[in-house]
Amino acid sequence: MKKVNILWSGITGRTGQLALEFSKQNNFVTIVAGVSNSNSSYYNYDELDKIKEKFDVIVDFSHEDNLEKILQFALKAKKPLIIGTYIKDAKHINMIEEASKIIPIFKGGNFRFDVKKFMDDVIEYANTSTEDIVLVETHYKTKKVPSQTALELKEMVLNKTGKQLKIDSRLEYDDLINDYKVNNISCHVQGFDGLIEGVLKVAQIMSSNIKPDLYNLNKLFDE
Repeated sequence: MKKVNILWSGITGRTGQLALEFSKQNNFVTIVAGVSNSNSSYYNYDELDKIKEKFDVIVDFSHEDNLEKILQFALKAKKPLIIGTYIKDAKHINMIEEASKIIPIFKGGNFRFDVKKFMDDVIEYANTSTEDIVLVETHYKTKKVPSQTALELKEMVLNKTGKQLKIDSRLEYDDLINDYKVNNISCHVQGFDGLIEGVLKVAQIMSSNIKPDLYNLNKLFDE
């Protein structure tokens, strides 16, 4: 598979900076340009049309306030868009769904392949369980909850089993730790390394001429 060129929105954030370092150490992706509200070394959100670098996919880990500009630019450029930004506004969710009819859009949720396995195991358990299905998620103290992963899993359980998943969210850790548990099925995630690697792998897949649609990690592999 060819090397993938990425335009990264939110380049000065923690995820963007880690992705920038990671991309320098591999030969399958490169970040060719960045967008930031706070650093004049990069493009800002009013300069998107000035971007000259050639890119295959856009990754957005910025802020929901930037979504409309990034979405419009992705549609104009006719490039796949990966949204890692926490989106809660119903209007913005509807805009994403409408845009996904024209370009491929990945809306995370989850980018980690070990979390995907956990979610698959929960679906298998939910198919046969007669007990209430409760996800206990325990995160670092500044995490927004319920997490996108929890909401994605709740939707999957409903769609695939017809059952309701209850979410019990807790903020307890000082370090960057995310724990998920349903019955005796559990997943422990620490730090950002697995997240960055997952995002860049998703970028590689999204750049490979997939059809317009709204994707998450499970749908991407189902396709």
